[in-house]
Amino acid sequence: MMNRDRGMKPHKWIANFFAAGMLLGLMALPIKAQDGRHSAGQVVSVNTIEQVYNAEVTHKVSESSVLLKRVSLKTSEESLISILKRIADKGNLSLSYDTQLSVLNEKLTLSLKQVSIKDALWTVLDNTGLRFAVSSNRQLILMRKSEEKSLEKIQETIKGTVTDASSGETLPGVNILVKGTTTGTSTDAEGSFELTVPSLQDTLVVSFIGYQTREIPIDGRTTIAINLQPQAIAGEEVVVVGYGEQERENVTGSITSVSFNEELENRPMTGGLQALSGKSPGVWVSQQSGAPGEDTPQIRVRGFGTLNNNDPLILIDGVEGQMSDLNPNDIESISVLKDASSAAIYGSRAANGVVLVTTKEGTYGAGMQASYSGSYGWQRLGRRYDIIDNSVQFMNIWNTAVEMEGGAPIFPEEVLSYFKNTDDPYLAPNTNFFDHVYQIAPQFEHNFSVSGGTPDFTYNTSINYLSQEGIMKRTSSDRYGLNINVKGKITEWAELQSNLRVTRRINDRPYGGRGRTMYIFQNGAYPFIAPYTREGNFGATQAVYLSGPNEGNPIVDSRNPLADQYNGQDQNTINFYRGTVSAVIDILDGLSANPSFTAEQRSNVLDRWNEINYVYTDGGVQSTTLDYDTNLRRHRDLGDEFYWNFHNTFDYETTLSEHHDVSALAGIEFESQTFKSTYVEQSDPPKESLKQVSTGTAAAIAQGNMSEWRMQSYFGRLNYNYDQRYQVEGTFRADGSSRFREGNRWGFFPSFSLGWRISEESFMDGANFLDNLRLRGSWGRLGNQNISVIAGNYPYLSTFTQNNSTSYNLNGTFQPGAAITSLVDKSISWETVEQINLGLEAGFMDNRLTMEFDIFDKKTSDILVQLPIPNTLGGVTPPVENVGEMSNKGLEIAMSYQSDVSRSSNWNYNISANVSHVVNEVTSFRGGEAPDQLYLIREGVSYQSLFGYNAIGIYQTDDEAEQHMPNSSHNPRAGDIKYEDLNNDGSLGNEDQKVLGNTIPKYTFGFNFGLSYKNWSLNAVLQGQYDVTAYTQNAWTQPLGISGATVTERWSNAWTPDNKSNELPRIRIGDQYNRLPSSFWTTDISYLKIQNVQLNYDFPSNWTDKASLRGANAYLNISNPYTLVSDNYEGFDPERSTFGSGAYQYPTPVVTSIGIKLNF
Repeated sequence: MMNRDRGMKPHKWIANFFAAGMLLGLMALPIKAQDGRHSAGQVVSVNTIEQVYNAEVTHKVSESSVLLKRVSLKTSEESLISILKRIADKGNLSLSYDTQLSVLNEKLTLSLKQVSIKDALWTVLDNTGLRFAVSSNRQLILMRKSEEKSLEKIQETIKGTVTDASSGETLPGVNILVKGTTTGTSTDAEGSFELTVPSLQDTLVVSFIGYQTREIPIDGRTTIAINLQPQAIAGEEVVVVGYGEQERENVTGSITSVSFNEELENRPMTGGLQALSGKSPGVWVSQQSGAPGEDTPQIRVRGFGTLNNNDPLILIDGVEGQMSDLNPNDIESISVLKDASSAAIYGSRAANGVVLVTTKEGTYGAGMQASYSGSYGWQRLGRRYDIIDNSVQFMNIWNTAVEMEGGAPIFPEEVLSYFKNTDDPYLAPNTNFFDHVYQIAPQFEHNFSVSGGTPDFTYNTSINYLSQEGIMKRTSSDRYGLNINVKGKITEWAELQSNLRVTRRINDRPYGGRGRTMYIFQNGAYPFIAPYTREGNFGATQAVYLSGPNEGNPIVDSRNPLADQYNGQDQNTINFYRGTVSAVIDILDGLSANPSFTAEQRSNVLDRWNEINYVYTDGGVQSTTLDYDTNLRRHRDLGDEFYWNFHNTFDYETTLSEHHDVSALAGIEFESQTFKSTYVEQSDPPKESLKQVSTGTAAAIAQGNMSEWRMQSYFGRLNYNYDQRYQVEGTFRADGSSRFREGNRWGFFPSFSLGWRISEESFMDGANFLDNLRLRGSWGRLGNQNISVIAGNYPYLSTFTQNNSTSYNLNGTFQPGAAITSLVDKSISWETVEQINLGLEAGFMDNRLTMEFDIFDKKTSDILVQLPIPNTLGGVTPPVENVGEMSNKGLEIAMSYQSDVSRSSNWNYNISANVSHVVNEVTSFRGGEAPDQLYLIREGVSYQSLFGYNAIGIYQTDDEAEQHMPNSSHNPRAGDIKYEDLNNDGSLGNEDQKVLGNTIPKYTFGFNFGLSYKNWSLNAVLQGQYDVTAYTQNAWTQPLGISGATVTERWSNAWTPDNKSNELPRIRIGDQYNRLPSSFWTTDISYLKIQNVQLNYDFPSNWTDKASLRGANAYLNISNPYTLVSDNYEGFDPERSTFGSGAYQYPTPVVTSIGIKLNF
């Protein structure tokens, strides 16, 4: 079925034009290198300038040099001093100069596009006899070239290169001074310098904005390689926002950013979102699975805002994508748009927040730079269920449970005695299957990249390979990646960029996935099962009858999970291709167009085949495990997805009367996705070794389908900034989606925000202790059309089903039939989110101490829900309706402190902490008449709160049970759980149930620590949650399950007539009463986790020089080494989904890694 809206189709010429542009962009390497026009100018200290102006200085500085920031400038007969002031403003520098420099009044006409501030300054000062310097207190200083003559007494010449210690990239514009003198220089575009010094025994002071100042003894050398460490100051000078960038100090919305510095680049992450864990307030990242290839963490921005999909919109270089398709080493930064004003530019897809991922690019004029990084790690199972692995103890517990129900013991005394007195592990095993199902698993990764550029062309190319064995045997993943990013200035007014990304992933699992193995493990895996026989076959139950007619046969069935773990294979192969071509076209002074076209293809092929694995006793009795499929099956499931996106923005910015900065953006966007699926299956191949579908001989099945959706959007943004003190921003977006019928198709999403830099007011001049104080507020409306999970792509259309169930017999002949099987509500439309945000930012001690506070109120209305309908309607699927409302109110606090890196001490440290408090409430749902259920959705309580009976103890006698619940149909007895009788009617009914706890954490928090000494650095990340409850009843925790299962050590203290526990009830086979949903099965799952610890060593330059390297470092990294959680919690890693029992969780492993990075 297809839903085509002709009014929404973009013109074919758009696709044709940009497809051709993409091809040209990938093939074009047209710009030849040009020699730099300016040599490194001499730099002297500020003290040599006699007259400077005390201009205001920007407080927040990027970790990359301000001189590398790219700017555009167009002037016509404008004075040099005016042009220089404009450049200084763009770099947030204060301009200091001698008013007697008459050359500054000369007029100049020029046009610069996307050049570094450094190159712009050299262009403006060409032939003026002036030079410039950037001081450590962020002043741009002009000086006469003649002022360099005082340096002519110097006798020795040295040269060298300065690089970023994290990335290995060279750094242009670095200040290098001879300590105790005014003699110095700055590095050129390639990061090189040459300097004449009084003595080869002097010391160089190397400083750069955003980097730690270093003192380097020359020690007689004439060639020196220097690397600088970035300062770890919170906040970025420039942050990525929707369809562009903004200065951090001018951002009026709530945005958090993470740059991929050395710490993150050296962290062996399998997915980029892991970098956000514990780093950002209001952004909760939870690693809920450790399965190779399926370990993308869950991310929630300011809680749960809908009853449906709560995932944020993820944009990779401006286009929607999946983090699993991206190599973390290709990421430059990640920004999260948390409030409505910052996210409203993305309209109907931004209700759950927006994650903006920016990948690495080359740098104009940087020259070629190559790097290699590799790591090898060991993964092991961390926290696990503490199961009983003593066979005699296990059989006694089972016997006791049967006897308390009036039955005879299952395991005869002669069997118990045999196990007590036999040491043969094949005849009387005591097996803990955790030792056999799980393993210490290796993972390794290789990354190689080449980047750089000429004055007119940049490139960044990387290849990567990740191999990851799973801690659960026979699970693994291999990922291969290629990324090519090129950009060039094709004319003075146009720049073309092209990107190609290719990813291939191969994930292997046992047949039926890991779920089948976990099912048999928790519902069996008895300790009296030998993993393998002496002959190497899969073992069966060794608790066998030792006498009588059944001698040699197992007493209970054999549930060896290894037979399923080594059964066949599920192999999932995902191939992903994305190509993007974009341009920046200057139209007028300050006005540019930014068209971009992206096309991507994703193919997903799942091949499945099984085999028949038998289990054997030591005596040779053969059987299969519980519910084992003994039919040979061959499957293939194919999914093919094609997506394209075209968007174009027009950007305009200008400054009026020096104090009024105005910028505007207007854009249009089209996107479309088509998905096709095919499934084929056959059974009974002639040989078990034949694994293709075509080898099957019976039960052929073939299915196929297609769906698609499209969207058309218009959007805009207007910014006004008065005197760097008052900021105003407004955005608007209109989205039209094919998922809703005409008339409800368009949604409109406005936002408005204000900012006030209080610290820039004149009345704050005396507050020298304060570097920054800013108040901001915002309101906005967002939408959600991500409803395909519950409603598909056509929720407003009635659909027909044609299969055997709708066919019929007419006069003995099979007649195909069709029927409407789902009801629809044609009036459905967007889910809508409105959010108010108020924020306060403060900075002290040269912004080394920063604080940020945000409060927000987020309300979601018209939530799309499928409500139950009466069976009298014929068993059709209920319609999707706009009926729900939800509220999230919260507070976010972030603080950071950085030691003073400008001092000569070899010790430096930084610390930061963040905490978020979110209160979730369902405010409207079915008029308050929601049904009772374990995971409750009801007005007035948190979404999916736990609902059940309140356990208040254990009945110690039958009389106590009879007196407490005289009218109960459950007939509890001594040893059963005592539930609270809320309505005091003497029976246990629905009226006795209550809310037992919230499954959404009310508090999430993170801590980050960094310590460095000379070439050593130590970093740690901690994160956790508080005030959250999980339901833990499952086959692991309920002893013996329904027909036999694992038993944990906790139940060794269960109630018996001889051990009248008031904590644990008696163990019963097939127990129903004690397994009712109740607080007995809930656990406080608050925890504090050491997420990551890393020790890094930067090799000294004299070592790397000998190896012809620009830099090198090695590291030791440990992930998930320890978690502090309640002693009452039973389960794997508590960092898991709280919307389930955790029974089938693939545990997140503890990973120890070593790695190295080399810069060439």
